[in-house]
Amino acid sequence: MINLLTQISEEVGRVSVLFEGKVSVNAKSFIINKVNTLLSLEEYSLSPEYIEDIIRGEKIAKDYKESTLAKNLFEVYEMSAKINPCSINDMLFAYKMLLGSIDTLSYEFREDGKNDGTMFETDLIPSRFVSGAIRDVLEWYKRNKLHPLIKSAVLYFELEFLKPFKEYNGIMSRLWFDMLLCRWKDIFLLVCVYDNLTKRRDEYKEVLYDACKTGECNKFVELILETVYERLKNADMPKDGIKVDEPKSINKIYKKECMDESVTVNIASSFTRKLLEVMGDEVLSTNEIMLRLGMTHKPTFRKNYLNPAIELGLVEMTLPGKPRSRHQRYKKIS
Repeated sequence: MINLLTQISEEVGRVSVLFEGKVSVNAKSFIINKVNTLLSLEEYSLSPEYIEDIIRGEKIAKDYKESTLAKNLFEVYEMSAKINPCSINDMLFAYKMLLGSIDTLSYEFREDGKNDGTMFETDLIPSRFVSGAIRDVLEWYKRNKLHPLIKSAVLYFELEFLKPFKEYNGIMSRLWFDMLLCRWKDIFLLVCVYDNLTKRRDEYKEVLYDACKTGECNKFVELILETVYERLKNADMPKDGIKVDEPKSINKIYKKECMDESVTVNIASSFTRKLLEVMGDEVLSTNEIMLRLGMTHKPTFRKNYLNPAIELGLVEMTLPGKPRSRHQRYKKIS
């Protein structure tokens, strides 16, 4: 693992220099590549071109659920800069986004007897322990002094092992690992580390199966580090003729600073659109808006919906001088 970390650090430096000031095609193309790779690992057959058509609303796959999943996963990636990967509430929020328009009974953690029937079904821990286990893993990640890559790979394994959701656990675990990588180094905004994993799918499944059976994740962590290294080692410049600004730090975005529009899609667009739709022309309280959105967690609502809409000048307060007043209401700006 130490050797791999050294090699990865060298490749991160090389790729950062390679891309610096030269590469950052519209973030949409990078996100679509990530969506396509994550879905292909789950044996979905949509091509990047087809996924782009779905996102534009021009096509729907024969399987409507598959099309909706691709579109929702794209929107989660759009929003990822404002999602805290160490927050259990944000994890549930991202899962709700992933399944937002898909027919499902629950956006929460799984319940006993209602899992998705995957390979480790008989070894699942009882559902009543899932929430506490996820909190423990996230707390461990925040406090442990191990290298961020090692911690991220271990957290990736824990999500695969715990299978906290009713379905799409593989997509969520890989999505979360990708978010953690982007928090560590911005270059992973432009690199999909799972491209190489698709070529080692059988090996990946075997290593994961053995790790979950024994509870020892060393080989799994090594495999993930190997795939990260191989992907970085084979990273090349995009096609000639594409030259735009360098992406700004995702860590700055997380602190609510701006991101270059040439590197990302408007990360709040899908949320502000939904907020404006439910508000209509009415003057509403926070609780009334949350009720219409089907939300219960106020900090997440404010961070992802209300505050961005106010910052963009789309929504205004009726009592701007008293933002915390219990009489505060919000209305859409014409």
